[in-house]
Amino acid sequence: MTTGLPAQAQQAMYRCGQEYTNAPRDRALCEPLAPQAITVIGGTRPTPSSVAPPAALPRRSTPAEPGAATPAGAGPLRTPAVPDRTPDVQQSERDAQARTILTQELDKARAQLAQLVQSYNQGEPEKWAAETRNHQKYLDRVADMLAAIERTERDIDSLQRELARRPVQTSRSTP
Repeated sequence: MTTGLPAQAQQAMYRCGQEYTNAPRDRALCEPLAPQAITVIGGTRPTPSSVAPPAALPRRSTPAEPGAATPAGAGPLRTPAVPDRTPDVQQSERDAQARTILTQELDKARAQLAQLVQSYNQGEPEKWAAETRNHQKYLDRVADMLAAIERTERDIDSLQRELARRPVQTSRSTP
């Protein structure tokens, strides 16, 4: 049985500017490349998909004894491992941490907004020395300041929406 691989490996390769080809349009504009050995590395083959539609998934079961045999023809279950649910205490701790982080980010954004509004000075920020001779630099800086203020306001709005989605933690006492 003959394959086409040896013939392909023997074809001349040309570099035409940034393009590499074995069939150049104009060989005078291209330079031939020295023949090189081609190495083909076989990759790993993906395993068949082990995830079936939810209705067809078999129930996860554990044998009664560690050495118990499985029915003939039945291999190991190919369902993905189902992680145990996090207890409510751990989840509430995570929610509280997330809410704390969001609150801290909101405070930082509000402080940044206050600083930006103060330096913006109602559209009349202080001119810098380099801007006295070039008014366009001043106008560009004012436009950048206004864009930063608007962006920070949008950040604050999104943080407030995210905080509204998070449940407020109430301490539960168990009897």
